[in-house]
Amino acid sequence: MRNILEELAAVFFAVCSAVALFADVESTGNLSMALNGDGIVQLIALVLLEILYRRIIVKKECLNGLKKRDSIGYALLAFLFAVFMLIGREQSANEDLKYGYIAVVMLIGYVPFFFTMLSFIGMALDRVRQRDNERPCSRLTKWLFEEHVMLGGMVAVFLCRLPYLIAFYPCSMTWDGGAQISSFYGIEPFTDHHPPLLSFVYGAIALYSQRWGIPNIGMFVIPIANTLLSAFAVAKVCEFFKYIKVPYWVRWTSLIYYAAFTVWCIFDVTVIKDTLYYPLVTLFALQIVYAVMPISGRTSASELVKLVIYGILVTQIRNNGIFVLIFTLPVAFIIINRKKKAVFAFVSAIMLIAVFAVNNLLYPALGVTKIKVKEDTYCIMFQQTAKYGKDYPGDVTDEERQFLNTMFDYDELVDVYNPQLADWVKNCLKICEATSVDHTNSEFAAIRNEYIKVWFAQFLRHPLSYIDTFFECSYGYYYPEARPYKEGNGFYEEERYTFTSSMHSSSQLEQLAPARFVLEQISKLEYLPGIGLLYRCGFYTWCVAFAVVCLVIKRRYKELVVAVPAIVNIMVCLISPVNTCIRYAMPTMCFVPVLFAIVCSNEIFSRVEEKRVG
Repeated sequence: MRNILEELAAVFFAVCSAVALFADVESTGNLSMALNGDGIVQLIALVLLEILYRRIIVKKECLNGLKKRDSIGYALLAFLFAVFMLIGREQSANEDLKYGYIAVVMLIGYVPFFFTMLSFIGMALDRVRQRDNERPCSRLTKWLFEEHVMLGGMVAVFLCRLPYLIAFYPCSMTWDGGAQISSFYGIEPFTDHHPPLLSFVYGAIALYSQRWGIPNIGMFVIPIANTLLSAFAVAKVCEFFKYIKVPYWVRWTSLIYYAAFTVWCIFDVTVIKDTLYYPLVTLFALQIVYAVMPISGRTSASELVKLVIYGILVTQIRNNGIFVLIFTLPVAFIIINRKKKAVFAFVSAIMLIAVFAVNNLLYPALGVTKIKVKEDTYCIMFQQTAKYGKDYPGDVTDEERQFLNTMFDYDELVDVYNPQLADWVKNCLKICEATSVDHTNSEFAAIRNEYIKVWFAQFLRHPLSYIDTFFECSYGYYYPEARPYKEGNGFYEEERYTFTSSMHSSSQLEQLAPARFVLEQISKLEYLPGIGLLYRCGFYTWCVAFAVVCLVIKRRYKELVVAVPAIVNIMVCLISPVNTCIRYAMPTMCFVPVLFAIVCSNEIFSRVEEKRVG
């Protein structure tokens, strides 16, 4: 009887998993048609799944070596993954479909499927850790990853960037980059809406290159600087891999990913703050590792100085970089050796004080207007207000409507709600940075508390509306099948906007247009099976989650400090103005090879200690 039940269970889970993988919830409102079971591919998948589950459930093979702690960790992650997959698929489900019913079947199918896949990957990583990583390697591998790590890594990245540097000469301009230059020129108010440091740098380069009669050469400095910083960060990652003795195939895979992946390549030739942000966050995270190593004696002063520099720069390249410091430094303080806590606390204090002084003293002294309230911080709340008005127009009181109509064009706010992009609701603001008399947005600051009261009152009446809106506006960062929105995978067309010929005469070369077209077509690799996942923001969120679970179940808690910046960036993305924006996800994307290299290694802190002390 038990064998019969196990056979039936294997068939049942195979059917549910096939439904989960192939269910068509978008094009039909008919529940039976949404099962989408008719087709050769579905039949092949069903047979393979039944064979797999039968080997696991009936024959007790495949996963019999899995430890209990590992099983619990993978099961919890599989369940979370399944739930968030269902949330993601619901966003595009046909409104006439009774999604809740098919979601139950999909949940039953997703959980064992994801559990099996995660278990296989985890067991494979365990085998990698148990292998001898000191095997003989080729001459090229030894030269690249052992003898000349920094030089080799930087050269590899630069060679892969070279076609883009040539084709997009002098650079690819974006709206944000142009706005920062315009602020420096005085065409727009010079506020700290964008990081002032880069506004000064970009603006000075644009101004003097135009004044000296070398507009293209001058603007070309920016992509060159971007590329050199990216190359340096990648080389430091390769150096870190050498310290912790990562298998060579992991090093090769990571280097190819960092050097040849089209997203890194196109953003390195683009004038935008995100290009500098992701390598600096990576450098800061690696420097944290060196600062908190549990070794006897003092950490070298040079390592601490570099930590301070990277930490300050992280906050000056993107405004939300301060969250990386706020969350990473306390975690590092907790795990650091007791003898070094005082020194680390002192260094952290210096870092935070310096950031405060730069933002609140230096920039105002240089003529930068400090905004009292940055409306981008409230984008998700604006979206929830708009969706509430759309879902429950009769529940908006006269007092609430009157107040909201002084703050927004309320009718338009409700009408233009777009879960993918908060700009539509932001454009409905009557009281905002653009209308502020003194450019500080003090008018918005004066009514902010009143708005929060209205927002909270509506939340209490219909909390599910707010929850649904949050998922609608953020699902792309945890649903791996959502394609990037807005600029897609990079700026393959030069966006002029505020950076016009009246300010600057640089322009891309018309003769190189065919080369730019070819490179843009290469980015269409996102449509290939497997490779396409590399272009999905949600894929990286679950890579980070899997790496974290692997470290937790192996009780390697100290190494979780490396994952903190990536986790912080995911949290920031969830409340960002744009859903599935790949440039917002880049700091998370660059951490995945680092985290998996750590998972593939044994106790990296002891490894790094042995190497660096020796």
